[in-house]
Parts: sequence; structure tokens; C-alpha cells
Amino acid sequence: MAVYYILMALILGLAYPLCIRKPSQKKNTIYVCIVFGYMFLMSVFRYGIGNDFYNYRLFFYELCSSSLSFPERFADRRFEIGYTVIMEIARLLGGDYLILNFIMALLILFPVAFVIVKYSKMPWLSCWLYLTVTFFYNSLNFTRQSLAASIVLLSYYFIKEKKHWAVILLALAGSLFHMSVLIFIPVYLMSLIKPSAKLYAAVGAAAVPVFVFSDKLLRFLLTKVVSGYSEYLDTIFLNVGLSRAFLIVPFLFMVLGFAAYFSGWKDKCSEAGVFTNFLFYNFLIWLFITKHFILERFTLPIYIFIILSIPEMMCHFKEIRFKPAVQKGSHFKEQVKEGTIKSYLSFALKNGKRLWTVLTGAVLLMTFSYNDMCINEGVHGVFPYESVFDAASEYSSEQLRTDYRKIFPAKSFQKYLSLINKGDYTTVICVNGDAGSSLDLSAKLLLRKLGFKTDLNKLDGQSYIGVVSGGKVVFEKTSDDVIEEKLAICDNSVFITAVSGGLRAEKQIGQVYVGDDGFTPNLNGLNFAVFDNELKMIAAAQTYDTTGYDYIGTDTTAFYGELLIEE
Repeated sequence: MAVYYILMALILGLAYPLCIRKPSQKKNTIYVCIVFGYMFLMSVFRYGIGNDFYNYRLFFYELCSSSLSFPERFADRRFEIGYTVIMEIARLLGGDYLILNFIMALLILFPVAFVIVKYSKMPWLSCWLYLTVTFFYNSLNFTRQSLAASIVLLSYYFIKEKKHWAVILLALAGSLFHMSVLIFIPVYLMSLIKPSAKLYAAVGAAAVPVFVFSDKLLRFLLTKVVSGYSEYLDTIFLNVGLSRAFLIVPFLFMVLGFAAYFSGWKDKCSEAGVFTNFLFYNFLIWLFITKHFILERFTLPIYIFIILSIPEMMCHFKEIRFKPAVQKGSHFKEQVKEGTIKSYLSFALKNGKRLWTVLTGAVLLMTFSYNDMCINEGVHGVFPYESVFDAASEYSSEQLRTDYRKIFPAKSFQKYLSLINKGDYTTVICVNGDAGSSLDLSAKLLLRKLGFKTDLNKLDGQSYIGVVSGGKVVFEKTSDDVIEEKLAICDNSVFITAVSGGLRAEKQIGQVYVGDDGFTPNLNGLNFAVFDNELKMIAAAQTYDTTGYDYIGTDTTAFYGELLIEE
């Protein structure tokens, strides 16, 4: 979790020296580069976070290992053409999921950073909103949707210039990555209508029956219109909504937009009406999201414009001045003797001079609280943050020493390797049958961090035994025949027998014995036995089938932390 708070500290801590005090385009550019550079690194090196992470990862590796020709892969594709092209490029550049992460992070974050530098009147506030209103968190989960929204954000210039055809073309370009972005086109065209109470009343009234019958309407759309998404029928994504607490921020932003527009913003900013309408339609979509969680992705291309419109509103409020209630020199009691709210506000806000400061502070407090709520709710599955280097940061050393049974079972391969890296362990790997060639960069990095030297992707059916302790190799050996070695581990106080038989050997086996007892599951793939160096106990024993990218694991929890190894 610390990485997110460090990002928040960067945004606020660098705001004054680089954006507020003696601002310049150069300093703004440096500021945005630092903030978005940090986000870029977080995005590229993430692993296992985001509700869709493993699905996207599996789809990518299936494409990489496909024997179909290039035209056949496109004909058989399961995503929009733009994302398929990106996966093909990542495949050509090495075929590791980290490369795909790199490309997607660049394409998602660079347009946003460019627009903030180029057009934002308060770059630090734009960066703050991009993080705390969860657009960045979205990009770690809804990757295709976030890329589509970033492309639509580039239309800001054309919205200002009223080049409607260019705005629509960019939305169509975004739909090459996710079709949900097409909702932006009708919302944009409707937003060209001048804001008014009559407009909002009419649209709100029309939305009521749609909200009431939304279940039937969505079922019809998913079965008759966009049947490609019919798998969402009868799932929680369609039938369960987010808490109404998520409506608070969109509602307050809408109110802020109304206040700005009708207090003179419309006379200073040609696109003020469009952005005020965006906030209204965004709130309506969020209202439906409280009923159908799946609709959250549809708000992204509309909602993201707040990173530019809110700073513009703050600058508008900065110029507002209230007319004094009485002549200069009058006492406060005389000024507010009628007890009017306007008089009290005028005095408290120094006739408007403090208005923008109060509103900016309110936005910061409101979005910080919203961000904190999202962290506690685990929004988008991106909390806590996990990287390719370590996915077990939430466990203390004491937990690792005493809670084997609670921690190790049913862990993903990458988390399992991270746990082993954190503890004071001796780790033994024995290959049974086929080690495969499907270890991704994250797995290889963590194995290298443990101390293993051999590239297990290149065994090609050979037998293998590896033993490491404290980041150092104790024993490594490969052979075309069965390997059987008696070894002393844990400072020569525990004696084991490790056996490996790969595909080339007469017998396929991957087992670690202490005396006559075998501890590993002895299944196809990498068989692990992990010993606690201090307690001289078996901490964990597990097999991971590394012939496929899903790394199916089988454990032997009965031994975890219980069996004392006799010296």
C-alpha cells in the first residue's frame, strides 16, 4: 500500500516548488514527468493485481503459443482489433507479459500526461484527481477501457475548437481498443445543448423509467444487440451494483459544475457548457452503476475530463468577487445585522478572495476521503500493490516463521516464490517430467533472486535438482538421467535425499525425502520443498505445473510447520 501513498506524497509535495511557486511550462513539464514516470513504473512492473490480470495474461500467452497464422489469429481474435495488434507487437518483441504491460502503460499514461502539460491550468490538481478519483487504479485493471478513455481525452483541443467531426473520429479510434467508449459520442452530441434547468429536468425524468426497468433493458441488449457480452448475464457484474457511497463524489462534482457555469464560467470558457453537461451525464451513469457494477467502464471516457474541467473551475472561482454589503469602513455587526447567509459568506470569504482556496481545499479533502474509501473497499483488485519483484509484502517475518499453514497453501506461483524470498529458508527444486518453457519474466526474476542460476525454461526434458539458501546456490545439477543426491542443509544439521527424473530419464520423479518420508507432491513440473533454517522444520511443499502459463499448483499442507526434522 505504501507505493500509492508515496505517489500521493509526490503529487502534493512537489506541487508548491514546481507548479505553484513561480510557475512555468518547463517546471510543469518536469512535475508531470516525475509523477507520471512513477505511475508508469508502477504500471509496468505490477503483477497479479487487477481483477482481470490473470485473464489478460492467459489470453496473451495463448496468442503467443498459438500455431495459427497471423491472418488466422486475427480471424479468431477475442478482442477488438486495436488491442489484438498491440498483443501481436508484444509477441514480436519477446512474448513476455511484461512487454505488453510496458506498451499498454505507455499508451494509457502518455496521452494523459501530454494533455495535462498542454492544457491544464493547475497540473498538480489534475494529477491529484487522476489518482484519487481512481483513473490510475482503473488503468491497472480496465486496461483496454483506460486506453480508449486516454484517446478520447486527446479530443479536448477539438472540443475547445468545436471541431465535432474530430471529436467523433477520436472516439471511434478509441473503440478499436474497447467498444464501451462509443457511449461518448451520443453523450458528447447531447452535451452540445446549452445547460438549463429544463434540459436537466427532462433528461432526469426520461432516466427514471430506464432506471426502473434497467434489468430487462440490459438483458435485451446483451442477448439481442451485443451478444458478445452475453456471458455477463446472471453474474454479479450485471446484477449487483456499487455502494451508493460512490455517488457522493460524482454528485458533488456535478454541483460544483453547476455553480461554476451559472456564476459566469460560461462567459469565460467556450466549452464550459459541454463539461458541465459531462458532469451531469456522468452522475446519471454512476446512478446506474449503483445498480449494475458492469456499467462502471462506460463512465470512464466522460468522467476523465474532470482532470481538466475542475482546475478550470477553480481558476474561475479565483476571480470571483462579492459586492460589499455596505460601504467600506462599516463594522461587521452592521454588515450582517440582517443575518443574511450572503453577508456572512462575504465576510468569511473576504468578498470572494478566499473562495477558490476553500473550494480547492474541499476538493482535496473530498477526493482524499474517496481515495481512502476505495483503498478500504479494494476497488478493482489493485490493493495491496504487488510487483514482479515481490508479491508477499503484506507478511511480516514473524508471520512467515509461525503461520505456514495459513500463508502458503493455494498461493499463486509468483506469490509462493515471493514468500520463499522473504523467509530464512533453504529451498529445494526437483523437476518431475517436464519443466516446460512457460516461466515468465517475473518467475525467472524471483528464482534468480532466490539464488538459482539455471534457466529452467531451457531444460528441454532434462532432470534437474537445485538447492539454495540465503540467496546462494548450495547445489545445482542437470542430467539426461535420473538424478539422486544426498545433501546436508540448514547448516549441515538436516539431511535430505533429492531425486529428479525429467522427460528424458527412464523414470519421471520429483521428490525430496527425509529418511523414508517423501514431502513433495511428486507431480509433473517443479516440485518444491522449503525448510525453515532456524526451526529445522518443513515450511512448505508444493508442485507447480510450469508447462502452461496458469501454473496450476498442488500442495501438501499436512506437513506445513508441524513435522520436526530430526538432526
